[in-house]
Amino acid sequence: MEDGVIRFALALERTTRVKRGTVPLHAYAAAMSDLTNEILSVAGLTAGEIDGWIATSTESRDQRDEAKLLSVLGLVAPQERCLALPHPGHHLAHAAAAFYSSGFDEAAALVMDSYGSRIAGGGRERETAFTFRTGQTPEILLRVVRDADRIAGYRRDGDIWTPAALSGVGEIYRVVTLALGFREAGTTYDDAGKTMGLASYGKRLSDDNMFYELAPDGGLRFDRAAESLVELGVAVREGDELRLVPRPPRAPYEQFHFDLAAQLQAEFEEAVLHVTRHVLAIGGTRSLVTCGGSFLNSSLNTRIMRETDVERMFVFPAATDDGNAAGAALYAYHNLMGLPAQATPPMRHVYLGPPRVTGTDIQAVADRWGLETRTHEGTEAIASAAADAIARGDIIGWFQDRAEFGPRSLGARSILCHPGMPGMKDRLNARVKFREGFRPFAGSVLTERAGKWFDMPAAESPFMLMVCPVLEAQRELVSEVVHIDGTCRVQTVAEDNPGAFRALIEAFEDRTGLPMVLNTSFNLRGMPIVEHPDEAMDCLYGSRLDRLFIGGLEVTAPDLTALRPERLQAAGSRGSVGLPATGEQRAAVTVRPEWEGVLGLADGTRSMRRIADELGADVEELVDLALDMRRHGLLRWAGLPQASRPVFPLPQYSPDTSGG
Repeated sequence: MEDGVIRFALALERTTRVKRGTVPLHAYAAAMSDLTNEILSVAGLTAGEIDGWIATSTESRDQRDEAKLLSVLGLVAPQERCLALPHPGHHLAHAAAAFYSSGFDEAAALVMDSYGSRIAGGGRERETAFTFRTGQTPEILLRVVRDADRIAGYRRDGDIWTPAALSGVGEIYRVVTLALGFREAGTTYDDAGKTMGLASYGKRLSDDNMFYELAPDGGLRFDRAAESLVELGVAVREGDELRLVPRPPRAPYEQFHFDLAAQLQAEFEEAVLHVTRHVLAIGGTRSLVTCGGSFLNSSLNTRIMRETDVERMFVFPAATDDGNAAGAALYAYHNLMGLPAQATPPMRHVYLGPPRVTGTDIQAVADRWGLETRTHEGTEAIASAAADAIARGDIIGWFQDRAEFGPRSLGARSILCHPGMPGMKDRLNARVKFREGFRPFAGSVLTERAGKWFDMPAAESPFMLMVCPVLEAQRELVSEVVHIDGTCRVQTVAEDNPGAFRALIEAFEDRTGLPMVLNTSFNLRGMPIVEHPDEAMDCLYGSRLDRLFIGGLEVTAPDLTALRPERLQAAGSRGSVGLPATGEQRAAVTVRPEWEGVLGLADGTRSMRRIADELGADVEELVDLALDMRRHGLLRWAGLPQASRPVFPLPQYSPDTSGG
């Protein structure tokens, strides 16, 4: 960060290629140091040129722990320049990220997530609110502390367990999400976005609340939550714990799952609205900034804007814990560095990753992968070519120089397609993203046109953090971004948006009359968003993407039927960036009966067309099976480069017994 403005930011998962950055514990410090050194390098800086270093964690127990956090970076951070947040720092970092990026001069900052910092003597932050004013130290408005420092949703003996006494807005949402079977493979990180998407397909199970109870003092109670999980059959009480009984992987969704998600989402929205109204009242303000994973729930954000007295609202786009690096740095700049008080400009974009096109010979990368290319000179030319492809029905990868910071793809690492061509959503879910068919897609729309297509509670939604009704007269024209409840998650793209994304949408409007494109993250199921050009090329060989636009280069997808599959000895090989990374994940992959025919002939010499002939099967159907097997690490394409990921060192004194 320089002069109060974030210049570079990148999440650990983008460099390690492990979702949520869940690298082996013994390798964590090295992975963080590698990431930090890369950011320094692309910024043209050395460690000695950094004026202040600061870090934050949920696991610091007291002020002494806060001061020791930077030891994870070893010799990278000079000790004499290390700073520390006042303990507890986790929710403070969330709040600072939101306020100091908003451009507001004063606001209430509300933080809600699954769990915050440990508290000395026991307990953990639950929900916290602060008052922020430019030039003044933030003050606590509200702090609710859980009475123990436990985390709900932990693995033991192959099961997921939680404490029998549950509390907290984010914790309840997390536990029910895990009960629905939504978690990152091999971890207990919940995938709460799926719960929000599923909720639109169901109706409340009960008119009475099952998980949250609104208290008259603006607080919340959770007395019924654990018993409700048991009564619903998704948890079993064993002593002072609950053992979750989640929906098994790949099990079909039943109406019960839709309705459970709907019950949770409805109660969650009302609970957060209740606390928000209370915070605005006690803070004496109509300006609100928010952060924490709960505020990635776009339906909630829209209701806050519509149904409270808030006049202006800002949600920090990297609202989960990786965004707290920015929050800690912003807090340090404004409160710990002894600098004159000053407001910082509002955040207008999050293209904060290191340059990946500038200084890279993208043509050489494509040649190494054996892919055909076409060069387009200038922003208008590449935007025009991409718009042509989308207009004719192609699904494209769109890769620009600097990646977005945060979980949303906002036009730098995106998969794009036609928002109104029937069947496009299902094709994208099934054959490109390999994800559940119930999940909706976002629409990226020119800012000045948004009000003609969506019922917007605010003029802009630049970070895709609002869900808005699509105007009924327009729904058929953009059917592929309309969710089952008639809404769409909206990203508005303004004239000052950097790069070629705005030009692409303008060109698409010229061709179709539609001022928007369908936008989703550039990744396959189970993998982080692509960061490097090699990973984008790998996706052309791992999905049904039609073409890739990277920098000024258009790259055509290969003929997948001509490729030669080669069976791997064990699932989970590092042959593809989309593959699982841990031993637990590898062990979880089992060969499905429909895969056996292809695997039996996948010797690296037969093409997919030849295998189809020998099996008397449709070659396109077999390619789809092969892509799924490749994603799970059961086969690779012979003769092709393999997109690599970092190889972590072995634990000391733990010899490698895998034979690798």
